[in-house]
Amino acid sequence: MDGRERFVPQRVGQLMRELADLPWRGASDAENFRSLARLVSALYHFEFHDREQSVIEAWERAADDAVAGETVRRELIGLLQRANYVEVTMEELHDAMARESLTPLRLHVDLDDYGELLIYRRGSRRQTVDIPKWKGLRTEERTITVEDRVVVLTRVKPKTWFDGRGIDPAQRNLVPGHLSLKQFQNVPRADIEMLLPSTQVRLRPIDSLLVGLPAVASGIVVLATKLLPTLGLMFVLIGAWLGVRDEQPELDQGALVALFGGLIALGGFLVRQWTKLKNRRLRYLKTLSETLYFRTLADGPGVLHTLLSSAEQQEVIEVILAYRFLLDAPGGLTRDDLDRDVERWLRSVCHRDVDFEIDDALAKLRGLELVESAPLLRSRPLPEALARLDHRWDDLFRHQSDGGTVPVTGQ
Repeated sequence: MDGRERFVPQRVGQLMRELADLPWRGASDAENFRSLARLVSALYHFEFHDREQSVIEAWERAADDAVAGETVRRELIGLLQRANYVEVTMEELHDAMARESLTPLRLHVDLDDYGELLIYRRGSRRQTVDIPKWKGLRTEERTITVEDRVVVLTRVKPKTWFDGRGIDPAQRNLVPGHLSLKQFQNVPRADIEMLLPSTQVRLRPIDSLLVGLPAVASGIVVLATKLLPTLGLMFVLIGAWLGVRDEQPELDQGALVALFGGLIALGGFLVRQWTKLKNRRLRYLKTLSETLYFRTLADGPGVLHTLLSSAEQQEVIEVILAYRFLLDAPGGLTRDDLDRDVERWLRSVCHRDVDFEIDDALAKLRGLELVESAPLLRSRPLPEALARLDHRWDDLFRHQSDGGTVPVTGQ
């Protein structure tokens, strides 16, 4: 693999206009091409409409029905592939977990919590960002990889698994057996583990220093000013109680005030330090929640709807791209020549190096009967291609009767 992605970062309407604006031989070719693109879009929309009904119905039963859950998984992977997503391997995920988070957080996640885990990404790009250091006193410029879209499917292991290990799933923000599907945007690759439901925030070493050093300094002051008299009195009382000292200490009102005052000072000091740690952790949890909120695009069925639309767009784009560049070569092209021409044009228009799925595009063109491939690849002329697509569209709405094929009203 050369590291390029198959995703074409264009919408069908925008791409159709740009392809139609290219030079044509005939006066009506541009308009005929627009009509062809609309027919191709309509045919794929019809196909994906039926697919949408089945996968949404399966999703509604997936939590309690293993067969429906497997249907969702199979359909989801198919949609992700047709939408030109790339799977995040376990090696890539472990690499992300080992890297320092770009947010000021220390994250921890246990992948063993999940019986099923799928992560797919699309639209990788390099981006230069400023990373704050030392509480914002300075910044570090770093070039990172950002994923335009990330889809995460998780299924938490059953309750028996957690019980067998003495783990409370609620402490990890998990519900045993729960199925989750989410889509995110603009995710740094080093922070992909942040997207998992059980991700926990932990204090970094620098946080321990920032809290610990002031605590030690304050503790010394409290010890010197308030606790030494109290500690001396406490040792005397303990010694008398254990029989180490024969002499019983005298507890007058002043001694009692000093004793209780010291204990209150000690308790107040400990509470303040615990509160500082708790507040710092709450701030980090707030940072994590806000980061996920602004990056979350869809959840559950919303992800499926988005992927269906995206997969449909990518399918149509591949067809009209391959057909358009075959039209420009009436003498025919080889597979490699067509692939090169399309990728070169995409590079100039999208400013991105796209790995065009030439074999997939040609398979679709053959399925639609828009291409001839002996000995070279040749597109069928626009009028003939339009007629074939129009006939295919009409056949979708014809029904058999005893007297033969009868079109529905309006055909």
